[in-house]
Amino acid sequence: MSGRIRRRTRISWADLKSSKSVQLGSHKKIRTEKTGHYFTHGSLSEKTRFVWVCLHGYGQLGKYFIQRFEFLNPEEHFVIVPEGLNRFYFEGVNERPVASWMTREDRLDEIADYVGFLELLRKKIGWDKNYDAEVIYLGFSQGVSTLIRWMTNIHQPCDHLLLWAGMLPDDILLEHHRIYFGSFPTNYFIGKSDPYFNEKRAEDISLLIKQAGMKTQLQWFDGEHKVDESILIQWMTDHLLR
Repeated sequence: MSGRIRRRTRISWADLKSSKSVQLGSHKKIRTEKTGHYFTHGSLSEKTRFVWVCLHGYGQLGKYFIQRFEFLNPEEHFVIVPEGLNRFYFEGVNERPVASWMTREDRLDEIADYVGFLELLRKKIGWDKNYDAEVIYLGFSQGVSTLIRWMTNIHQPCDHLLLWAGMLPDDILLEHHRIYFGSFPTNYFIGKSDPYFNEKRAEDISLLIKQAGMKTQLQWFDGEHKVDESILIQWMTDHLLR
């Protein structure tokens, strides 16, 4: 060894960004398997009259969201609540984990992932192969856009569509799906005290509803950002228990 002391040259972040010879890494991706979770209430049988497929909102877990539907008679109602594939700690590592369906980062990949997951689940359970049961799709909050993206990809059979306190995706040519969305009734619920909605957002939703050809209007109720049980029971009385 020569005994020389090598001095390290300090490189600032600004130098790295401005240097054409330094590469900060290239983005690549690979397809991988991921375990999806879902929760059920009741079971699919010859006694089943109604199948509910309910998609939760941002920052929720399926095991808690399904509690919103446990008042339903499990002999006649079969409820499936898939859980978003992305889990995280909402307010720090000491808080309970929650889930989401996607973020804006690599969004197309995340959309493809959850559409693939939901389709695998549909084929595994086969809820739309029981032709004696009515199929009800319900999306809440982020689950609204998730549900609509899935439905525009597949056009699966649907008897009732319930959209609750969420936005229709504005990056889809909904007018291309007018025949599909016009083939079943839709109900769109928003709480009057929901902090995520105002007059401008309501106007945007109404325009997207018209583009999609949905047979519905916004239905405002006295409540906040949640699936209100009393409103749901009233809807069932008007549309299911007739």
